[in-house]
Amino acid sequence: MKITIENLTKQFDNHLAVNNFSAQIESGQLVSLLGPSGCGKSTMLNMLSGILTPSQGKIWFDEDDVTDVAAEKRGVGLVFQNYALYPHMTVLENICFPLEIQRVPKAERIARAKEMAQLVHVEDLLDRLPKQMSGGQQQRVAIARALVKKPRLLLLDEPLSNLDARLRIEMREEIRRIQQSIGITTIFVTHDQEEAMSISDAIILMKQGVLQQMDKPQELYDQPKNCFVADFLGNPTINKLNAVYEGGRLLVEGMPCDIETSSVPASAPLYLSCRVESVLINQKPSSIKGTIIDTYVIGKENIANIQVGNSRVRAYIDSDSALRPTEEVTLSFKNKGVFLFDANSGERYI
Repeated sequence: MKITIENLTKQFDNHLAVNNFSAQIESGQLVSLLGPSGCGKSTMLNMLSGILTPSQGKIWFDEDDVTDVAAEKRGVGLVFQNYALYPHMTVLENICFPLEIQRVPKAERIARAKEMAQLVHVEDLLDRLPKQMSGGQQQRVAIARALVKKPRLLLLDEPLSNLDARLRIEMREEIRRIQQSIGITTIFVTHDQEEAMSISDAIILMKQGVLQQMDKPQELYDQPKNCFVADFLGNPTINKLNAVYEGGRLLVEGMPCDIETSSVPASAPLYLSCRVESVLINQKPSSIKGTIIDTYVIGKENIANIQVGNSRVRAYIDSDSALRPTEEVTLSFKNKGVFLFDANSGERYI
């Protein structure tokens, strides 16, 4: 089912939670709603589910305008952060419950519940109570309960937040497997960029209720539309150097830089933002100089921390690098992963 969102706005008293939001989600896609806390992700999800009514705008499920349709009539499956399983019910009873509310005959609801339990790999836990299961198992049951109604749309609101790091990785892979096996259009709310990048067909990145960019995960990383997008995606975070275009050349931390600067306004404050993997140390002739502060290891990556003017720059280095603190180095940049932004508006120039 295709989802079309047209100029959606939600106002709470003096707070504008979602502002003139428009997007289209193709049938069968898994799309992540990504952004910092308070950016409007859950508000968007609640409007799609019917829990909240938009202040303005329209929501379409295929050709159906569902903006004012009650939540129970939208054909939506919801999975929340806290799972919300009934503690006195077994796994089978929890999965069956939505069908019981719909007055589906007992034999049919049990058969459908067992089918969903098998899909999410909890078919051996049907007689257990929630307290007898791990967080990951409870999450699987919550997903099965949402899917047993055969919804047109699956909405997942921070579903992995209560799990430890290793289990989060396992469960996000499971969510992707389940989603692809049944082909259901799915919207996944998260503030975790790695989570969104790893499982999504597309990512919607939000800031203060406004859509910043919707694109494929790698495209967001490689071609950010503005400074916020570049800053939000990437671990380690992107480097930001102060720059200005003066006298027909680009100055980065007061030092000349040979990066192409067509269409950049003169004297405007700029940021030269560069991915950690795009920084080269002592590899090309360069006027940009820095001093090694320290080197450290994050997992399999070795990183140098460099003082450049008033800014800090991180760069990947070889594991056998002989760089030492206080050593002076020159910096240059690859063509990919280097951007120039207006420091005030965040607009991207290159």
